[in-house]
Amino acid sequence: MKTKEIIERVFKDPSTKHELTEFDNLGKPIHEIISIYPKIVESGREAGKTKYFMKSLIPFASGKEEIHVYSEGGKSNPEEIVRQLWVYKLINVYEYKPEEIELEKSVHFGTEINAKAADIVVYTDAAKQTPKIILEVKKPKRKNGIEQLKSYLNAEGSPVGLWSNGSDRIILYRPYPKDFDDTLSDIPRHGQNPKDVLEAKKTIGHLKANRNFNFKKIIQDLEELVLADSGADEFNEIFKLIFAKIWDEKEASENRKDQVVEFRKSTDPEITYDRINMLFHRATEEWQGIFDENENIKLRKDHLNVCVGPMEPVLLMGSNLRIMDDAFEYLLPTEAKKKKGQFFTPRHVVEMCVRMLNPKRNEYVMDPACGSGGFLLHAMDWCYPAENNEDRELRKHRYASKYLWGIDFETRASKTSRALMLIAGDGHSNIFGPDVSSLDPKTWYSTSSGQKLMQGLKDAKLLKEKISAADEPNLLKDEDLAWRYFDELKFDVILANPPFAGEMKDKKMLSHYDLAKPALKRAKDKQPKEERDVLFIERILKWLKPGGRAAIVLPQGKFNNSSLAFIREWILRKARLLAVVGLHGNTFKPHTGTKTSVLFVQKYTDEQLKNIEKIKDTVASNCPDYETIIKELISNTQKSQSIENIDQQDLSENDDISEDKIPEAVLEIMQENFNVDKTDSDSETESDSQDKNREKDSPEEPESSDDDSESLDNQDKIDAAYEKISSLRNSLIKAKHKLINLESDLEALALKRDQELQVAQKSEKAEIKTKYKEELKSLKDKQKTQQKQLKAEIKSLEKAIPEAEYELKLLTNRGRLEIVLQDSDLIGALKNRWIDAEIAKRLDYPIFMAVSERGGKNNSGDYEYMHDKNGDLVEFPENHPQEGQPVINQDLVNYNLTAKELENAAEITDDQLCIAEAFVRFAQKNNFDFWRVEA
Repeated sequence: MKTKEIIERVFKDPSTKHELTEFDNLGKPIHEIISIYPKIVESGREAGKTKYFMKSLIPFASGKEEIHVYSEGGKSNPEEIVRQLWVYKLINVYEYKPEEIELEKSVHFGTEINAKAADIVVYTDAAKQTPKIILEVKKPKRKNGIEQLKSYLNAEGSPVGLWSNGSDRIILYRPYPKDFDDTLSDIPRHGQNPKDVLEAKKTIGHLKANRNFNFKKIIQDLEELVLADSGADEFNEIFKLIFAKIWDEKEASENRKDQVVEFRKSTDPEITYDRINMLFHRATEEWQGIFDENENIKLRKDHLNVCVGPMEPVLLMGSNLRIMDDAFEYLLPTEAKKKKGQFFTPRHVVEMCVRMLNPKRNEYVMDPACGSGGFLLHAMDWCYPAENNEDRELRKHRYASKYLWGIDFETRASKTSRALMLIAGDGHSNIFGPDVSSLDPKTWYSTSSGQKLMQGLKDAKLLKEKISAADEPNLLKDEDLAWRYFDELKFDVILANPPFAGEMKDKKMLSHYDLAKPALKRAKDKQPKEERDVLFIERILKWLKPGGRAAIVLPQGKFNNSSLAFIREWILRKARLLAVVGLHGNTFKPHTGTKTSVLFVQKYTDEQLKNIEKIKDTVASNCPDYETIIKELISNTQKSQSIENIDQQDLSENDDISEDKIPEAVLEIMQENFNVDKTDSDSETESDSQDKNREKDSPEEPESSDDDSESLDNQDKIDAAYEKISSLRNSLIKAKHKLINLESDLEALALKRDQELQVAQKSEKAEIKTKYKEELKSLKDKQKTQQKQLKAEIKSLEKAIPEAEYELKLLTNRGRLEIVLQDSDLIGALKNRWIDAEIAKRLDYPIFMAVSERGGKNNSGDYEYMHDKNGDLVEFPENHPQEGQPVINQDLVNYNLTAKELENAAEITDDQLCIAEAFVRFAQKNNFDFWRVEA
């Protein structure tokens, strides 16, 4: 086998993926830098076997000149290949001489007998007396070793240390005589010292050369070095540095002739702090509303000095957005991810949604829960690709600043979206938040960002209802006007992955939502609550203009949970269902295993709604008379008395109406509203499913035993409910009797007074009247508290009895039918459902359905990448927006197909179609207006 083949085998193991980006710019491929050759073992246990060795570019300290790197079917040594590549880079890039470098140099720690060996030591000269740089190398994917490197540096007195696993690196620096607690952006070259690195000016061109970087790893390293012990809010402080660096890169590209960047560290932490804090202030002046006015960087000056080093050499503007996503999502607190359901939508899911809905350059795009801004960024790249700063600047002014809109309530999410929009060159003009809730327009007038949103929507003429002259002066301060004018808007395209977690409980706010009516009804006098994602569905449909289209990521339960049919019915009355794409179960791991799908809809136009109304008028006369059907069901049963008059011995499941006699439509309404035999398996996570499978594998009791037990349990509930009603009624009778008795006591005392007055002498009557007046007053005063208590008890019992009767009705089909019959909303729902079904038959339009089989992640939530036939990672080609990044193994979108190529999807071969492109072909075949093929 040749060197190239051996290297491919060494790095083929998934745990050591071929990630050697550190050595991408050496001028020649790796297999031409190192030479691997075979040797046959001549003696010992492995005699006759072939092993592969590599000649070291310089001898080891021990004199060894070759290293075993691979055995067929046996072990490999990827770490040694990383070491030799670093030796090559030190000699050919940093210009050190071979005689100034030593491999596996023993390092002694005080009186420690067993010395450890440093991987590579670079000396100040060929005498090898004064260590200048110590390198600790690891195989790809390894993260440990920084503390080990520190111990070598301290023991040897070297000022610079480098840790590298072939793709990630961190450079440690000790400004003598201080402790070893600083960083550098690069190692010194031959003839340089750390001060030269610190003072060297860098241009945008220098940063562009360092295009392969792992920003998440940079942040993790900074956490290990200083952030974890800084006492500052990591997220905010890193964000300040990001904003300062983006502004500096923008200024260098656009306004500095020499394109020199100023985001760099100094030997003096005071100078570094002043420089970076100044850049941060300039960024906040240009991009207002992200940080508080006059806010400063809060990191300690020495901590800031450490943080600047690893960030200094990378280029954020125009960098790969998935790299930044990973970093920002890592920074988000665990609480926000789990409790608030805030985690970023994978880029291939976002790209699929954008491709399928095909936003145009003149269409307004909104994400009402924009998070990291992924949907907006992909819409921008889809509509207006930009390969350089000039194109990005044109895109910002001609497209993004006008047509892209995003809102997010959470502080960190809104900052993330702004940062990513800036990185992509948008300028974040219409990103609103924090404390701006898409679900509650009345809150907008109370924040500056909310007021800017209101003014912006008004100026862009995106309000459905024109503002009256009388309301104009109060628009930004009257919460009722906020609901009137901002509840319905006119966006062309809405793309959203609303938070799954959390409930809204504001009764006044919920009253504005059709989809919250069941929750309000269920709550009665208690606090209502409705899930946020349900309200987002209505918000999105209301913010679409007629004919507008939307893609919404939702939990699978919203599509097939029997109790949520009312949501699906509401959607289908407002919009045409374009497609449903089931996402892979690993899509949102490791944050959640909830099964999710993407709903694609197009809001009906006024003309379409008129046509549907005509169909409705045609079919409505044939709608079954559900009131009569239910009345006959109840009256034809063996026992037809009402709950109020029924005897306990008559109240038995044996006398109930069996389900097979109830029409399916009525039974469904009962199951949805009364929690009858309802299962939520549709929204279960993978772990839930596994638990249920384990339960199924366990021995089962005979069916009859289970049924008898369930029947007995329900009969016990019926008996208990009846006893409760009887007890409440008896208590009510007693309380009323007590109240009557109190009134009787007053009447008896008055009668006694009258009798005495009849027989008394005239001279005695005044005294009798006075006496009884005092007694009556005393008795009334005494009874006043008792009467108040009894009246309160009676009022409470009169309220509790109907509630208990309602609960009793819920235990039998007959009782549930009585509830349905008495509820005009449920009768209306039955009629509307039948009519909707008939309308659907008449419309009979095609719907695209698909399920992702390759979600791009494994069960642990790590991305899975494509490999070629040789086992190498497949990377995006040159000039691709994700150039140099590994291609994720997913089936939602084919990144090799451009918007231009999709203009006639029928010409694309089947083997090139992923789900997004298959939908495009489907849309063109069915003449969807937003994917219509121009003749």
